[in-house]
Amino acid sequence: MACSLCEQLPRELPAELQLFLAPPMAEIEAGVRAAAAAAGVSVSEHHPGILRVTASRALMEEFCTAQLTQLTEVEQNGTRALVVPAGTEPSIRDLVHMEPLAALIAKVQAEEILELLRERRLTTYFQPIIDLQDSGKLYAYECLSRGLNRDGVTIPPGHMFSLARKTDLLFYLDRETRVTSIRNAAKHGVSERIFINFNPTAIYRPETCLRTTLEAINAVGIPREQVVFEIVESDEIADTDHLARILEYYREQGFRVALDDLGAGYNSLTSLNSLRPDYMKLDIDLIRDVDRDPYKARISANLLSLADQLGIATIVEGIERVGEYDWAREHGAHYAQGYLFARPAELPPRPEIPSSA
Repeated sequence: MACSLCEQLPRELPAELQLFLAPPMAEIEAGVRAAAAAAGVSVSEHHPGILRVTASRALMEEFCTAQLTQLTEVEQNGTRALVVPAGTEPSIRDLVHMEPLAALIAKVQAEEILELLRERRLTTYFQPIIDLQDSGKLYAYECLSRGLNRDGVTIPPGHMFSLARKTDLLFYLDRETRVTSIRNAAKHGVSERIFINFNPTAIYRPETCLRTTLEAINAVGIPREQVVFEIVESDEIADTDHLARILEYYREQGFRVALDDLGAGYNSLTSLNSLRPDYMKLDIDLIRDVDRDPYKARISANLLSLADQLGIATIVEGIERVGEYDWAREHGAHYAQGYLFARPAELPPRPEIPSSA
């Protein structure tokens, strides 16, 4: 059975729209009218206290995202809104059940992500992970997802995932980025391990939500032992038991798992016992200038020692200087990635290994 949260995209908005707005006070109504004028859309009074705005979908998106977002959060939540196809007259029941304008703005903003997903305008950038204990030999690639606008310009991943989270589309985006990474790794003939990010909050039941991910891996013929699923730690781990079940499912299927951004949040260390990852990554902010900062050096050294005692392989992120590279090697880190070796690129780059300082 398909998961409706990540397999079936919501319907797109009609090409021509009518927006009905009920501001709670005259001052806010004046702000809405000013926003409409700035956006170049016509506004009329449908009923006393209820405004009607008619525009194309593109113009309505501009109106909502560039103009109505200028209203305060309180004003957006206090103003009621309803959107219907052009030419449709809303019923009294429709008007009674108008939603907060803030919710409507989120839906309109979601169109950017929905169009990207419908048109599969996603790509993968690969960043090498090198083996510090084997003369910098290429060990793996992390698959980093990027969106593309219709002109082919890269959409920053932070913007893409933030908008997906805000508009309740994280399930769809997370699934599509995993599948895209798998297909692109196979297309480029990557034979090294591939680290694929996943967001645990985008997975309800792994046997259902991860089905298409497994199907994509089987379809391209990548051996399961080549794949490492990396937990995105930027989303706080609220339900460790749920995450542990996801990781156990991955292991049962023959994959390995990694814990990202160790040191960025307290949840990482307290969760090690139940999660027991195969790899853990030390956060980039912890590694930056680690050779110059005794405080960072002590914390990082203790984390590397702890991982070694637990039998967990370590990866240091964000290596940009030779001093950081030398420090990581000298303190027993197993693997490393960073701009010093190669920047992420669509064509998997070969790392350049620097001479020690």
